Amino acid sequence: MPKHLVTAIGLIVSLGVIALGVFLVAMPLYFQAVTVDGQTATVASTNALYQAQVDELTAQQENLDEITANVAGLRSQIPATGQYDDVFEVVGNAAEASGVAITSVTAGEQVVYATRTGATDGDPAAAAAAPAPAATDAATDPNATADPNATDPNATDPNTAAAPDAAVAAGRQQVDFVISATAADMAQATAFVDALRAGPRLLNSMAVTMTQSGEGTVDIQITALSYIDEEG
Repeated sequence: MPKHLVTAIGLIVSLGVIALGVFLVAMPLYFQAVTVDGQTATVASTNALYQAQVDELTAQQENLDEITANVAGLRSQIPATGQYDDVFEVVGNAAEASGVAITSVTAGEQVVYATRTGATDGDPAAAAAAPAPAATDAATDPNATADPNATDPNATDPNTAAAPDAAVAAGRQQVDFVISATAADMAQATAFVDALRAGPRLLNSMAVTMTQSGEGTVDIQITALSYIDEEG
């Protein structure tokens, strides 16, 4: 066999071995390295995003008390149930009729109904004082003898008198409302209060405070009670 032919065959075999090494060993290692580099870049990007979120949460943690207070304030303005819808409707209608701007309407805690012992200004439910009974002949006659078994026909059994109040208070609850509004002038503020009192009597024991600013506007602060029975 000629020498140059042997050399050519050896060169071809060497090139084939090199090509097989490149395609079977070098290329898979290269593509694997490229894949690992891509995964590393993705992980680095994800870590950077998480670190930014951690930094933001850390910054918000410093204002956690303020955020909690704001959330509590907003939550207090949202009624827990639909039982207060009528009250909010009365306030909205009064504001629309008078032209005032409502700042806030806040419902307090729903507590057990407490019977009032004294009359309240503007409350039609306050009872009038009963007249004193007239003196009888036995009371004016010094020689009269009292019968220990005698009973006063006008006397009222305290247990019997308490029964109607207990029946009314059973299952009844009360909620205090705080209404804040701003009026353009005193006449508008007065019209708003009158509209609240003229509508359905859902607000009782109203206490009204009006403060006039230097610009002529009037800040209105109203506290009132609303009663809720078993049926809402």
